[in-house]
Amino acid sequence: MVEKINYEMISESSKKHINEFRILNFFEKSYGTHHYKSNGYSEYSKIENLDENDKMIKKEKERETWSGESDFFLSALAYAVGLGAVWRFPYLCYKNGGGVFLIPYLIFLITIGFPLVFLELSVGQFTSNGPLTCWRMTPFFRGIGLSMNIANSYLCIYYNVILAYAVYFLYYTLKSVTGNLPWETCKLEWSSPNCLDEHNTLNISRINCTNEFLKCKNGICYQKLSFSNQTLNCSSSGLISVGVWKSAFPSQDFWDKIILEKSSSIDETGHLVWQLVIALFISWLCVYFMVLNGIKVSGKLVYFTSIFPYFVLLILGIRGWTLPGAYEGIKYFIYPDLSRLKDYTVWTDAAVQLFFTLSVAYGGLIALSSYNTFHTNIMRDAIMVTISNCLTSIFAGFVVFAFIGYLSFKTDQSINDVIQAGQGLAYVVYPFAVTTINGSVFWAFLFFFMMLVLGLDTMMASVETLVTSILDGFPCLKENSLRRKITVTFICFILFVGGLIFCFQSGTYWIEIFDTFSGNWAILLIACLECISVSWFYGFENIKNDITAMLGCQLTRSKYFAFWKIMWAYVSPLVLFLVCLFSWINFKSLMLNDYVFPVWSNIVGNLLSLSTLSGAVIWSIFSVMKTVIIEKKPFKSLFVPDMGWKPLKKEHCILVNELHEKEFRQKLNEEIPNQVFTFK
Repeated sequence: MVEKINYEMISESSKKHINEFRILNFFEKSYGTHHYKSNGYSEYSKIENLDENDKMIKKEKERETWSGESDFFLSALAYAVGLGAVWRFPYLCYKNGGGVFLIPYLIFLITIGFPLVFLELSVGQFTSNGPLTCWRMTPFFRGIGLSMNIANSYLCIYYNVILAYAVYFLYYTLKSVTGNLPWETCKLEWSSPNCLDEHNTLNISRINCTNEFLKCKNGICYQKLSFSNQTLNCSSSGLISVGVWKSAFPSQDFWDKIILEKSSSIDETGHLVWQLVIALFISWLCVYFMVLNGIKVSGKLVYFTSIFPYFVLLILGIRGWTLPGAYEGIKYFIYPDLSRLKDYTVWTDAAVQLFFTLSVAYGGLIALSSYNTFHTNIMRDAIMVTISNCLTSIFAGFVVFAFIGYLSFKTDQSINDVIQAGQGLAYVVYPFAVTTINGSVFWAFLFFFMMLVLGLDTMMASVETLVTSILDGFPCLKENSLRRKITVTFICFILFVGGLIFCFQSGTYWIEIFDTFSGNWAILLIACLECISVSWFYGFENIKNDITAMLGCQLTRSKYFAFWKIMWAYVSPLVLFLVCLFSWINFKSLMLNDYVFPVWSNIVGNLLSLSTLSGAVIWSIFSVMKTVIIEKKPFKSLFVPDMGWKPLKKEHCILVNELHEKEFRQKLNEEIPNQVFTFK
């Protein structure tokens, strides 16, 4: 068995390093030994010859690290807790049975959330590499990192446009410091005929539109018969209005006609809304300067940006919970409809939402943890970040639905008529709700500034992920700070240009396509491949040993550590695959309120999902052609860790190598000289 593996002894100078670090005693006292097996026979981690790389290591600049563990934790928390907690989770909770939605959400939190967050943090910290270059434990699956970067790029392109909306609203809010908010009342120049504000400025009357009248989607009720007793339809000319059966908030008209200048369909591209272009440029400037100087700066900014939203949510919550109708709104949020558990749409929505809020499989968690010191307790951080994210989403739901209940009470409409999905919840329902409260400008400013800060946190980490991946893939770009700044400038400029498609009058439709398809089943499959590549091909015992080197044997020897094996190897891949399967079976044409997207837009959306997965697929094909066909190596070699699967620092390489040497000796159950081996 020994002959199957080609080894070489490290040089005498490297042995002196081992004595200096007292590695053997360190492992005997702190870590212990474990079995190391891969593909049916024992192997060592592929640690490069230390002596040969001494010069290269000296030349290589030390990787930037966080100033403290709090920097990393707050950055990871800020990255995970984004806009999805405010505008997506509350609506999905209401849509999918209220409080019963928490049942699948919490189940997925345990079976998917905890395991994948811990796995990604472990891989990033062990290799000190971003997602593009870290996935070296199984070279066949290195394309996982490429797929992560593709998904992350899509997110960056459209996500910052949502921040641009907040910037635009902030502009109008600050203009209204000495007056009223512009969306407070219906104005003839931009209001629809069924616009109803608190003062009924347009003097409209609401009626019960029975079958004797013509009920149209624009919310207006018309005479059904013409003067000549001909039956009319909603597209007929000369319709006579008898009242309004469904009113529209002035904030809805302001959103559609002033902020978006929204076209009637995605087929009508329209012109660029230059105010949105300027707002998008401002939001990209904010992201650019936050990322420009690396984690030493961004790691300090998160002390404000990660905590401030909680402060604002608490203030808004206290105000909202004291408003009339708040109880009814919260009841809609938490009231459980247990019959909905039979609907697998509830389960797929819960899984996708969990991925969206935790930002799993987008590469950000790997990039952030790659700047950790080698012995940071990432298991603790993974659990705390995941729990904090879940609690934030639930807390935000209580705040948002308090205002929805109040708005329902104020407008005498049912909550079904008040609530909207996605962007509408953040930029229509809440903006109008604050106009009915004293000090509306102050409350509006707090909300939109909170939205901006929440989004900037996510964008800062997302762009840093792309920067980290490129710098790790092309180390020459990080030889000095100027090259890094040029790289950051180039990335931000490209993403800004890519986001211009969302600044056309049809832009909001494209945001729905990107938001729905770029992070859909493809992301779930990428996460499934993560679990399979690590637990099935690299081996749980191997990743356990690597984690032992970082965290110590007290955690990994605990019987509770078997939880991660069960999740990574069996439960998480199975759950992820089933959710993907159900999402395919339950596929429905995309809709935005009452608007049904054309067939071609759904095709484009699914191509978007396929392109996200293409990184993993194309790389696996390329690796087979290069390794098996061109280099004539066995297919099995694609599932053996390559030379890059190792810690960054030499002393940590020695630690890991010594551990595996002892594992190898124990596995073979024979005498091997007390020397350190390296894979040639």
